[in-house]
Amino acid sequence: MKYTQGREVFFKIFASWRGGYLDGDSWRLSSGSKELPSLSDCGGYWFWPQKSGSCYHLPMNGEGGMSFFSEHVLKNILSSNKLADTGTSVETISLDDLIN
Repeated sequence: MKYTQGREVFFKIFASWRGGYLDGDSWRLSSGSKELPSLSDCGGYWFWPQKSGSCYHLPMNGEGGMSFFSEHVLKNILSSNKLADTGTSVETISLDDLIN
């Protein structure tokens, strides 16, 4: 996701994964980064260090699959009034759009 606040632009990763029978679906919003991801040596992953010090390893073809729950959470984040109150706009973008 691309966040814009004035002239400052930064990116956050919305990651989700499906749970099993006893544990539901999960999601996480990264701390963010002003830097773009870099391609792994093997060409199969994007490495994306975040502000918190964590580093996401994103599979090249792993983007876009969401459960109903994850999609609902993402829509709530995108429509949050808290963002509008701070003058921050947010939009979803794909890795292809970001890198190319």
